[in-house]
Amino acid sequence: MSEGLIIVESPAKAKTLKRFLGDRFDVLASMGHVRDLPGKELAVDVDAGFKPHYEVVESRRKTINELRAAVKKDGSGVILASDPDREGEAIAWHLSEVLNLRSPKRIEFHEITADAVRRALETPREIDMRLVNAQQARRVVDRLVGYRLSPFLWAKVQKGIGAGRVSSVALRLVVDREEEIRKFVPVESWTIDAELSKQASDAHFLARLNRRRGAVAAEADAKLEVKTESEAQEILRKLEGAAYRVIGVEKKRRTKSSNAPYITSTLQQDASSRLRFAPRRTMRIAQNLYEGIELGDVGSTGLITYMRTDSARISAEAETRVNAWIEGKHGDKYLGTARAVKASPGAQDAHEAIRPTDVSRTPDSIKQYLSADEFKLYDLIWRRFVSSRMAPAVYDQTQVEIEGGEFIFRANGSVLTFDGFYKVWPREENGESDLPELAGGEDLDYHGIKPEQHFSQPPPRYSEATLIRELEQRGIGRPSTYAPIVETIKDHGYVELKERRLHPTRIGEAVNTIMVDHFKVISDDDYTATLEKRLDEVESGNEEWVPVVSDFYGPLQQMLTAAEEATPADTDEVCPLCNEGHLVRKASRYGPFMGCSRYPKCKFRRALTPDGEPPQPKLLEEMCPTCGKPLQLRTGRYGEFIGCSGYPDCKYIKRDAAQSEAKPTGEKCPQCGEGQLVERTGRFGPFVACSRYPECKYRANIGKDGKPGQGPKLLDEPCPICGKPLVERRGRYGMFKSCSDYPACPGPKGVKKEAS
Repeated sequence: MSEGLIIVESPAKAKTLKRFLGDRFDVLASMGHVRDLPGKELAVDVDAGFKPHYEVVESRRKTINELRAAVKKDGSGVILASDPDREGEAIAWHLSEVLNLRSPKRIEFHEITADAVRRALETPREIDMRLVNAQQARRVVDRLVGYRLSPFLWAKVQKGIGAGRVSSVALRLVVDREEEIRKFVPVESWTIDAELSKQASDAHFLARLNRRRGAVAAEADAKLEVKTESEAQEILRKLEGAAYRVIGVEKKRRTKSSNAPYITSTLQQDASSRLRFAPRRTMRIAQNLYEGIELGDVGSTGLITYMRTDSARISAEAETRVNAWIEGKHGDKYLGTARAVKASPGAQDAHEAIRPTDVSRTPDSIKQYLSADEFKLYDLIWRRFVSSRMAPAVYDQTQVEIEGGEFIFRANGSVLTFDGFYKVWPREENGESDLPELAGGEDLDYHGIKPEQHFSQPPPRYSEATLIRELEQRGIGRPSTYAPIVETIKDHGYVELKERRLHPTRIGEAVNTIMVDHFKVISDDDYTATLEKRLDEVESGNEEWVPVVSDFYGPLQQMLTAAEEATPADTDEVCPLCNEGHLVRKASRYGPFMGCSRYPKCKFRRALTPDGEPPQPKLLEEMCPTCGKPLQLRTGRYGEFIGCSGYPDCKYIKRDAAQSEAKPTGEKCPQCGEGQLVERTGRFGPFVACSRYPECKYRANIGKDGKPGQGPKLLDEPCPICGKPLVERRGRYGMFKSCSDYPACPGPKGVKKEAS
């Protein structure tokens, strides 16, 4: 007979637990959150101590009914085993409220293994309301920000966007970095390398100009900086005919230690740089590895510890096991010692680092059971953990100083003498080459000089990984929020990913300007970090959540009132299209513009320059063929165009000459057989089309060779609906037949080509 009911979040986690527990317990999944704040209202009673009004998540009603039936059936007690963090604690509390559980037991485990689950069942506890209140406080604060600021942003920018407590800081970091790049002025510099070798040797090496002869290397200003080409040419002139001789050789032994095991942020950063995984993708795969993977006859098995953590701590049991594995596999000389790791600001140290649950379960031994992405991430986690407990790598480093004329050159080289943790971790190149064995006073052969111009580079744009690292270093966000923060500013259209770098969009810059001008406190990283610390104090029981929210809400209301007073909703200019509304300054992805206050009933809009001024149309001498008024050069969302100065009464737009001019090709249309083919140019390049357009819609792109590309192939088969010839086309699912008069005649659309 079952001893009770255990409720977890996901079916995968339930399946893994069931393998350990057998028939001893019933295990069901809640499918995540069962209650939340409704999406269409504030749902926070500000006057009643910020009391949140939760509703059952609509998609969870069926699951809740099933859980209620299971609770009634199993009267021996309910155990809540959601994830071991404040989000998991909140899920447990909401379950107890929805299911009317009187005294449910709460268990937590940081890895889904038989021993961990057994220990958790032996030490159940009550729901920790400190963690629940910490989660509620964050949820309420974020809801207040979103619902109070969003209408303001809708009026000033565009409807449907929003502001977030932490995402506003992330957006500001991206925009500030873009401003740094725009203002950056490159600085020129030069390096000069001499290509040398031992006498009569084929092995060459490079030595870089370091200082003038007589300058003391240890002095701060000793290094010679070559700033211009003329300075470089002057040095090259002085080096003509110079002899090169070794004047000093210094050898040192250096060690390189491994990195600590992964925490959430470092896992996301490494998965991004090494595997090119977005943070959201990394966390989704890690969730699968944590909850359980089917390993053949073994069954569903949790492969890693909990993946939302800011602690690099390892349990004594895991330490013992990994040391035994390293010693047995590679020998005791590869055993290292655990090192102290500096925690990031606000780190809670509640969980262990991210590590494999069983170090003997090597990536290659289970590769057949994992998807390609799961294998890559597990391999990364396993190697990082094992290498963190291994001995440092040892290098013999050599630095050689070489005299050439009146200058001193320097060459560096290193040789790996003991691989240490590189036995399991991929070795990074250090940029130093091997040097031949050299001795003081030795003359060298000269093979040429290589001057090279350089320019200082602006700070790089943030990638998703480096933005997460920056947020972590500033104490903003927590392990469970890093990936959602980045996804939020992407989903809102505030930033876009180009070549794996985050670029702010125009709308993102417009939102950031409003936030900085009117809500600077919210977008300030120090204030946000301080609020995070206070919310952590709620979790530890040192503060009550309502005063923390109240202290945040008061200034928010003041800022909102001041912003509304400082930015009037309308201008005095009446809309020229409807003559009822007033023009309002707004922003969009195409830049700032003036729009009608009656939008969407009136859709008038006038583009503005980036400075906020109306672009000045340039009148042309050519007259509009429709109304006779002068044409003018205007700027729209797609760039410059020529339109009538009488707009909006006259909406004439002149097409590009290349688009309007049709060049006869002398060929008949292969589709209708009546019109002539003409060559035109469209937005996607040159093409040929039928002169009878729009009666005949035949067209074919022109390739790089100047010949028409593969357009629809005319068939001898008539359309069964209209009798016109069928054509063979290519669609997303392969070749198919359709009527040549499509879309006027739809049939026989979608008939696949018969196999030849």
